[in-house]
Amino acid sequence: MSNAFVPLVDFLRPVERSSREESAAPQPVEPSRASGPSDCDEALRAARRFRAALDDALEAAREELLRRIAHDVLARELMLAPADVRAIVEAARKRLQAESVLTIHVHPSDLEVLDGIELDVQADRGLEPGDVRVQVRSGTIDLALAARLDAALCAFGRT
Repeated sequence: MSNAFVPLVDFLRPVERSSREESAAPQPVEPSRASGPSDCDEALRAARRFRAALDDALEAAREELLRRIAHDVLARELMLAPADVRAIVEAARKRLQAESVLTIHVHPSDLEVLDGIELDVQADRGLEPGDVRVQVRSGTIDLALAARLDAALCAFGRT
Protein backbone atom coordinates (compact mmCIF):
# COMPACT_ATOMS: atom_id res chain seq x y z
CA MET A 1 0.00 0.00 0.00
CA SER A 2 1.33 3.41 -0.90
CA ASN A 3 1.57 6.36 1.43
CA ALA A 4 -0.62 8.51 -0.84
CA PHE A 5 -3.73 10.00 0.73
CA VAL A 6 -6.93 8.13 -0.18
CA PRO A 7 -10.28 9.71 0.73
CA LEU A 8 -12.39 7.53 3.00
CA VAL A 9 -15.25 7.45 0.48
CA ASP A 10 -12.95 5.95 -2.13
CA PHE A 11 -11.43 3.55 0.38
CA LEU A 12 -14.84 2.17 1.40
CA ARG A 13 -16.24 1.91 -2.14
CA PRO A 14 -16.64 -1.74 -3.22
CA VAL A 15 -14.15 -3.00 -5.73
CA GLU A 16 -15.67 -3.60 -9.14
CA ARG A 17 -15.23 -7.15 -10.42
CA SER A 18 -14.91 -8.31 -13.90
CA SER A 19 -17.54 -10.67 -15.35
CA ARG A 20 -15.04 -13.50 -15.30
CA GLU A 21 -14.45 -13.07 -11.52
CA GLU A 22 -18.23 -13.02 -10.88
CA SER A 23 -18.75 -16.33 -12.68
CA ALA A 24 -15.94 -17.90 -10.68
CA ALA A 25 -17.47 -16.80 -7.34
CA PRO A 26 -18.75 -19.74 -5.30
CA GLN A 27 -22.51 -20.19 -5.37
CA PRO A 28 -24.42 -21.15 -2.20
CA VAL A 29 -25.16 -24.83 -2.05
CA GLU A 30 -28.72 -25.95 -1.26
CA PRO A 31 -28.81 -28.70 1.34
CA SER A 32 -30.11 -31.94 -0.01
CA ARG A 33 -33.29 -33.13 1.72
CA ALA A 34 -33.21 -36.46 -0.07
CA SER A 35 -30.48 -37.74 2.21
CA GLY A 36 -32.72 -37.41 5.35
CA PRO A 37 -33.00 -35.00 8.21
CA SER A 38 -29.93 -33.03 9.17
CA ASP A 39 -28.35 -32.87 12.62
CA CYS A 40 -29.91 -29.43 13.05
CA ASP A 41 -33.40 -30.82 12.34
CA GLU A 42 -32.85 -33.61 14.87
CA ALA A 43 -31.61 -31.16 17.49
CA LEU A 44 -34.64 -28.95 16.91
CA ARG A 45 -37.02 -31.92 17.31
CA ALA A 46 -35.24 -32.98 20.51
CA ALA A 47 -35.50 -29.44 21.88
CA ARG A 48 -39.23 -29.34 21.12
CA ARG A 49 -39.79 -32.71 22.82
CA PHE A 50 -37.81 -31.53 25.85
CA ARG A 51 -39.85 -28.33 26.09
CA ALA A 52 -43.13 -30.26 25.85
CA ALA A 53 -41.98 -32.64 28.60
CA LEU A 54 -40.92 -29.68 30.73
CA ASP A 55 -44.34 -28.02 30.25
CA ASP A 56 -46.07 -31.27 31.25
CA ALA A 57 -43.91 -31.63 34.37
CA LEU A 58 -44.48 -28.02 35.40
CA GLU A 59 -48.24 -28.35 34.95
CA ALA A 60 -48.25 -31.50 37.08
CA ALA A 61 -46.21 -29.89 39.86
CA ARG A 62 -47.84 -26.43 39.79
CA GLU A 63 -50.61 -27.18 42.25
CA GLU A 64 -48.31 -28.84 44.78
CA LEU A 65 -45.76 -26.01 44.45
CA LEU A 66 -48.47 -23.41 45.00
CA ARG A 67 -49.70 -25.28 48.07
CA ARG A 68 -46.19 -25.51 49.55
CA ILE A 69 -45.39 -21.85 48.89
CA ALA A 70 -48.70 -20.73 50.44
CA HIS A 71 -48.12 -22.97 53.46
CA ASP A 72 -44.62 -21.57 53.99
CA VAL A 73 -45.84 -17.97 53.69
CA LEU A 74 -48.67 -18.59 56.17
CA ALA A 75 -46.30 -20.35 58.57
CA ARG A 76 -44.06 -17.27 58.58
CA GLU A 77 -47.06 -15.00 59.13
CA LEU A 78 -48.24 -17.17 62.02
CA MET A 79 -44.81 -16.84 63.65
CA LEU A 80 -45.31 -13.08 63.70
CA ALA A 81 -48.98 -13.16 64.72
CA PRO A 82 -50.32 -16.51 65.97
CA ALA A 83 -53.74 -17.69 64.83
CA ASP A 84 -56.69 -16.36 66.83
CA VAL A 85 -58.05 -19.73 67.95
CA ARG A 86 -60.87 -18.11 69.90
CA ALA A 87 -62.07 -16.29 66.76
CA ILE A 88 -61.89 -19.54 64.77
CA VAL A 89 -63.99 -21.35 67.40
CA GLU A 90 -66.55 -18.51 67.60
CA ALA A 91 -66.91 -18.41 63.81
CA ALA A 92 -67.41 -22.20 63.78
CA ARG A 93 -70.09 -21.91 66.48
CA LYS A 94 -71.98 -19.31 64.44
CA ARG A 95 -71.81 -21.43 61.30
CA LEU A 96 -72.85 -24.55 63.15
CA GLN A 97 -75.78 -23.13 65.13
CA ALA A 98 -78.12 -25.79 63.71
CA GLU A 99 -75.79 -28.57 64.90
CA SER A 100 -74.82 -29.33 68.48
CA VAL A 101 -71.14 -28.74 69.01
CA LEU A 102 -69.99 -31.55 71.29
CA THR A 103 -66.23 -31.01 71.64
CA ILE A 104 -63.55 -28.60 70.48
CA HIS A 105 -60.07 -30.10 70.01
CA VAL A 106 -57.05 -27.77 70.03
CA HIS A 107 -53.31 -27.99 70.54
CA PRO A 108 -52.39 -27.91 74.27
CA SER A 109 -50.71 -24.49 73.87
CA ASP A 110 -54.06 -23.03 72.74
CA LEU A 111 -56.08 -24.18 75.79
CA GLU A 112 -55.53 -20.92 77.70
CA VAL A 113 -57.08 -18.88 74.90
CA LEU A 114 -60.33 -20.81 75.20
CA ASP A 115 -60.71 -20.41 78.99
CA GLY A 116 -64.24 -19.37 79.85
CA ILE A 117 -65.79 -20.67 76.64
CA GLU A 118 -68.95 -22.69 77.31
CA LEU A 119 -67.91 -25.77 75.36
CA ASP A 120 -66.05 -28.98 76.08
CA VAL A 121 -62.47 -28.19 75.05
CA GLN A 122 -59.93 -31.01 74.74
CA ALA A 123 -56.16 -30.83 74.24
CA ASP A 124 -54.92 -32.81 71.24
CA ARG A 125 -51.16 -33.15 70.71
CA GLY A 126 -51.85 -34.41 67.18
CA LEU A 127 -52.86 -30.88 66.16
CA GLU A 128 -50.51 -28.02 65.38
CA PRO A 129 -50.79 -24.73 67.30
CA GLY A 130 -53.64 -22.72 65.76
CA ASP A 131 -55.45 -25.83 64.48
CA VAL A 132 -59.00 -26.56 65.58
CA ARG A 133 -61.13 -29.66 65.15
CA VAL A 134 -64.83 -29.40 65.97
CA GLN A 135 -66.81 -32.51 66.81
CA VAL A 136 -70.57 -32.27 66.16
CA ARG A 137 -73.35 -34.88 66.23
CA SER A 138 -73.05 -35.58 62.51
CA GLY A 139 -69.24 -35.85 62.39
CA THR A 140 -66.02 -33.91 62.71
CA ILE A 141 -65.07 -30.63 61.05
CA ASP A 142 -61.38 -30.07 60.47
CA LEU A 143 -60.46 -26.41 60.86
CA ALA A 144 -56.71 -27.01 60.81
CA LEU A 145 -54.54 -24.56 58.95
CA ALA A 146 -53.81 -27.15 56.25
CA ALA A 147 -57.54 -27.81 55.71
CA ARG A 148 -58.36 -24.09 55.55
CA LEU A 149 -55.45 -23.53 53.17
CA ASP A 150 -56.60 -26.39 50.92
CA ALA A 151 -60.12 -24.96 50.83
CA ALA A 152 -58.76 -21.52 49.91
CA LEU A 153 -56.52 -22.97 47.18
CA CYS A 154 -59.39 -25.03 45.76
CA ALA A 155 -61.56 -21.94 45.63
CA PHE A 156 -58.71 -20.05 43.98
CA GLY A 157 -58.24 -22.81 41.39
CA ARG A 158 -61.90 -22.70 40.36
CA THR A 159 -61.97 -18.96 39.65
